[in-house]
Amino acid sequence: MEQLQEKVDGRSRLDHPTQHTVANPNFSGYLSDLPTDIETPPNNRSDPSTSLEKQELALPTSDAVSRPPNLLRTNTGVDVEKAEADFAELSRELSHQSRWLSRTQSRKSVRSIKSEGKIEDVEKAASSDKSSEEDEPFNLEETLRGNKRLEDEADIKAKQIGVIWENLTVGGIGGVKNYVKTFPDAFVGFFNVPGLVMRLFGLGKKGKEVDILRHFRGVAKPGDMVLVLGRPGSGCTTFLKVVANQRFGYTKINGEVLYGPFDNKTFEKRYRGEAVYNQEDDVHHPTLTVGQTLGFALETKVPGKRPGGMSSAEFKDKVVDMLLRMFNIEHTKNTIVGNPFVRGISGGERKRVSIAEMMVTGAAVCSYDNSTRGLDASTALDYAKSLRIITNIYKTTTFVSLYQASENIYAQFDKVMVVDEGRQVYFGPAREARAYFEGLGFLPKPRQTTPDYLTGCTDPFEREYQEGRDAENAPSTSDDLAAAFEKSLHGTRLTEEMSAYRTRMAEEKHVYDDFQIAVRDSKRHAPKRSVYSIPFYLQVWALWKRQLLLKWQDKFSLVVSWITMIVIAIVLGTVWLQLPTSAAGAFTRGGLMFISMLFNAFQAFGELGSTMLGRPIVNKHRAYTFHRPSALWMAQIAVDLLFASVQILVFSILVYFMCGLVRDAGAFFTFVLVVISGYLAMTLFFRTVGCLCPDFDYAMKFAAVIITLFVLTSGYLIQWQSEQVWLRWIFYVNALGLGFSALMMNEFRRIDLTCDGANLVPSGPSYGDITHQSCTLPGSTAGSAAVSGTRYIETAFSYNSADQWRNWGIMVVLIIGFLAANAFLGEFVKWGAGGRTVTFFAKENNELKQLNKELQAKKKARNRKDNDQDGPGLSIHSKAVLTWEDLCYDVPVPSGQLRLLSDIFGYVKPGQLTALIGASGAGKTTLSCPRPQASGKKETTFSPAAGAYRDTQASLHAAGAHRDK
Repeated sequence: MEQLQEKVDGRSRLDHPTQHTVANPNFSGYLSDLPTDIETPPNNRSDPSTSLEKQELALPTSDAVSRPPNLLRTNTGVDVEKAEADFAELSRELSHQSRWLSRTQSRKSVRSIKSEGKIEDVEKAASSDKSSEEDEPFNLEETLRGNKRLEDEADIKAKQIGVIWENLTVGGIGGVKNYVKTFPDAFVGFFNVPGLVMRLFGLGKKGKEVDILRHFRGVAKPGDMVLVLGRPGSGCTTFLKVVANQRFGYTKINGEVLYGPFDNKTFEKRYRGEAVYNQEDDVHHPTLTVGQTLGFALETKVPGKRPGGMSSAEFKDKVVDMLLRMFNIEHTKNTIVGNPFVRGISGGERKRVSIAEMMVTGAAVCSYDNSTRGLDASTALDYAKSLRIITNIYKTTTFVSLYQASENIYAQFDKVMVVDEGRQVYFGPAREARAYFEGLGFLPKPRQTTPDYLTGCTDPFEREYQEGRDAENAPSTSDDLAAAFEKSLHGTRLTEEMSAYRTRMAEEKHVYDDFQIAVRDSKRHAPKRSVYSIPFYLQVWALWKRQLLLKWQDKFSLVVSWITMIVIAIVLGTVWLQLPTSAAGAFTRGGLMFISMLFNAFQAFGELGSTMLGRPIVNKHRAYTFHRPSALWMAQIAVDLLFASVQILVFSILVYFMCGLVRDAGAFFTFVLVVISGYLAMTLFFRTVGCLCPDFDYAMKFAAVIITLFVLTSGYLIQWQSEQVWLRWIFYVNALGLGFSALMMNEFRRIDLTCDGANLVPSGPSYGDITHQSCTLPGSTAGSAAVSGTRYIETAFSYNSADQWRNWGIMVVLIIGFLAANAFLGEFVKWGAGGRTVTFFAKENNELKQLNKELQAKKKARNRKDNDQDGPGLSIHSKAVLTWEDLCYDVPVPSGQLRLLSDIFGYVKPGQLTALIGASGAGKTTLSCPRPQASGKKETTFSPAAGAYRDTQASLHAAGAHRDK
């Protein structure tokens, strides 16, 4: 190692008055003190992982392109090309040495752990052994450059598109404070029909239109990374959505946004998937594994023209493996993603899955909204460097909004936009932003990171002015800051840059021709004008496989539905065990038909909730152009048919034979067919309601009314001939009624009923001659004890046995109609496509109002630097202490048990704030969710939790603890 360090000192040290530190992930341990005087413009850097304070250093790899002549600086006496060639050679030598050391140490470590028998996390142990023995250390830049070289050899064009926006103004609805509904509010709202009608027609209480963004302008060229900074609520998310062409949910969008030479409407119509937005919230199917989530995304995005002649399966596996290694989540490949209710991967790992899923799109314009949320500092920096590498190599146009970004992360960006209350107060080079705001009169804070400093200059409670400057003689409002920028040198430069870019667009027609060719080559059997990469039938096939996994892996729902079905079937079979074929069993037999139909129809009621909850995922995948929403409904009903057929068959066997229905093979399978058809029709009906209604509240009200109407007019409670004439038409659109009539015809046309006992009039010991008696059952004839089943249903229900298959055919038409409505509404009704745009608040009581008032007063006092107001201002009355000891938490994984927490201990005292710190995936979220069922002494095999919580009237806010890895 000493020889290596001498080599570094001897071959790579360049004399210059100002020294900078190079940070490269491949050999940072050896080159942490390497100085240089080589300065390269940010747009031309070849190694994005390099981080400098004011300028960036280009570190070429062996296959990097040669440096243009204008980057040779002979006035310093240094041959830049020779120095970089030596540097690249040294980089390869050190990388090889570090790989050898890493593999050697990994093998020793794994052998040591195995010999001691300490492997408890079988999943990670297996992956560690594999990686140590087989895999080389992952180098993203080398991998991507190799991929790019293969693409160039295969004549795959690059998708490069810039974005220019001018006088961009976005409006939305504001001025109304939305409160979370309590139970009394929901109860009153359910019966508030006039209020519902007024809201549907746009009447009643409405907000006013406000400008979320005003007069934004700027340009981002291919290869640019733009950091968007601003306080929460300033408009950063709105800008990221609009620049990614996500325009749903806003009342107006004025101004011009061009993607290369294409306006936003043309780009939406022909190249929708080339501008994508990664939202702040992570929305995934919780029961799919990480590998399955990314695998599905790849299956819809495998290009038709692939480098190296790879097959679709090879390309898919290669990209999934690269993404997992890129974000260091290989060990989660077979772990379910999870959500707040389903235990899965950690929040930071879920965030990385969201980023990886968006990268699968291969879009030319990418917007990331607070994408480092949930990531630890090291992972966040690696993520920013990865974006820098991808942006440089593939010349994507990248926009990122971050909160609390470090200085190293900030150094990865070319430009920064600062937003304050919907105004663009700065847009320009990132390295000049701090000096610009200091020049406006704000107090320099060298110990504060640049992103925090820039955001703080827009916060009236945080910004400070230089001596002699204050709000009177320095910009203090968003309008003042925006006006100052327009008058500044940076504003003038931006105008010139936008003008030059427009001129360049007119001259570089071949670049946009290549873009169109690249988009066309990325399609696999899809029509040329389609925005999707694969045709409709391949979308349905990919979705069918995904929905099959979703159904099968959601064990809880599957088990509960089967248990419910079997229990109800046994109850029905025992209550109506071996029904007699006498008049006493006639109406009861009809009741069995009705409840069999109704139960399975109500099993489909859960589709209403799943449709509403799955809407964000459908909207996200539509924006990513993974698939059409209509393809999802086609695939989903096919999977439902598969699972429902098996379940209804078992239900029918239990009910049909326990209750003694007619013993005929044709009658039995007709019974199964009609029940399945009714289930499918009601499933599609509930999904149609879910697509049609804007939120769950409307859907529940609408479905409850319609279901009640369907049950009442189905023909069992109120027979068809007894209904009001103007209501009878509902029978022909009521799958429950049509199914019930088909089941009645199927059963009663095959049997004759016997009239005896009390059903004969007159009856008694003295009346034994049937010729002088009549049966009370509808359809009977005087002097006969036998009643034809066909006559019975004709008289009692007005059912003609000849209409059995006609009614079933109408059910099939309803299935097709509801499916078509599903597909149409899914394509053209975009409820929730704008994401979560409304903030709900808890209603303020007197105590909360007083606390908020005191908080505002304290902020104002702090802004005035009133030291008398310092102090926590909290009144702590509790003396209880929360403690935990020997706390363990295990979860099941395919290979065994995975331990998330191991022997955790600690305490929290009232009035103390304890920080919970750890890398992404360390177990912070798991620890912060107390498990009250965990009790007893240390139990290494106890699941889900072991150890002891001791809590007396105290709550856990945050805790720091040791984790045994």
